[in-house]
Amino acid sequence: MHQRGPTPEQDSLTPREAEMIDLIADGLSNKEIAETTALSPNSIKSFIRSAYRKIGAENRDHAIEWALERRHGRAVG
Repeated sequence: MHQRGPTPEQDSLTPREAEMIDLIADGLSNKEIAETTALSPNSIKSFIRSAYRKIGAENRDHAIEWALERRHGRAVG
């Protein structure tokens, strides 16, 4: 049975994937991320899909929740 949720790969996000998750958590749309990073919309989608897979997120809301929990953990730790 396949479980959803963070995988052991969550800490293996590339710098670009981590940046995408951070920008999503900051409330940016894919279009705004593309404008901010000067990457194509297709590249943005690819990085986001890859990051979702690694952190076990099923959608944008789950990715935001994951990012905010991680930020909170960093601030406390």
